[in-house]
Amino acid sequence: MKKVSCWILSAVLFLGMISSALSDRVIEEKPWYYLGAHQVVWCKEWISLREEPKKTSRRILKIPLGAIVYNVKDIKDELFYEVEYEGVTGYALKGYLKATPQYEPPASSAITVKMTLDEVIGNGEVVLEWKDYNMSVVAAHEFVREKRKKWEVLRIGCFIDGEPIWGHEEKVEAEYAKYDLLKVFIGGVADDWQVMLYDGGYGLSMLDLLSGRERWCLSSKDISLGDAAAIAVDDNGTTYIAGTDGPDPVAISLDGRVMWESEIEDPEVFAPYEIFFDNGTVKVRYRSGIENGCKIVTLDSTGEVLSVKEEYITADAQK
Repeated sequence: MKKVSCWILSAVLFLGMISSALSDRVIEEKPWYYLGAHQVVWCKEWISLREEPKKTSRRILKIPLGAIVYNVKDIKDELFYEVEYEGVTGYALKGYLKATPQYEPPASSAITVKMTLDEVIGNGEVVLEWKDYNMSVVAAHEFVREKRKKWEVLRIGCFIDGEPIWGHEEKVEAEYAKYDLLKVFIGGVADDWQVMLYDGGYGLSMLDLLSGRERWCLSSKDISLGDAAAIAVDDNGTTYIAGTDGPDPVAISLDGRVMWESEIEDPEVFAPYEIFFDNGTVKVRYRSGIENGCKIVTLDSTGEVLSVKEEYITADAQK
């Protein structure tokens, strides 16, 4: 990025004043009839999702034993709850459903305000320090307890010559989260860098570097990126993400479109931790339970798996 001139700085300061009043999303208080995620139990193979809360109503589809249903609501019926399964809403018998709050999608909130560097860091761990000429971005991550709940918190601050331009705080409920759900990294392309924010309860967003405003968001309802354990951005601004428990590598374009989703069928390939590029291919390193080594999966430009190979660290390399 070329050095920010005075008139751009003035515009940025103005945008920062506007963005300081933004509240991108807040945690919605759930009504009394909202019961959250449930699991199908105590049946032989499946239960029916019906069109109406009646045993004689038309079956829309079958929900298998062990499946998770979402947005469960109490409709004041003795036998049925309203539920959502694979995007379809219908009615299922209460007797075969068990509350499973650990599967409830995390509540998420965000606020955008100016923050000093000390306010950004707070008591957290610095997870991003980026600088280009006189512009810098710093982010810190921590866990806190508020109102008897555990929260994962990510704070991001953007600065020009050390002066705060905009700041952003992201929070996600972490009581049942297995992995960290908040990640931040720099995306975009040379001379047009952007801040990329991943919230497991909201989605992947591109935040404008100069204002902090959300340029686009790929909702977690459209594609779940898990814990986004491995992340990389190529020279074209394409973002590649893989999660510990899934998904397999996903490619996301500069404008927020899913370009492809890879499928790695080898069950011995798991726990990604690095994505890198080599001669037009995308390579992902997986721990896969290999001591002093890993498995490297090579993908072509469409996400097709070209090879799966083991790689070991030699004794000389370890020294």
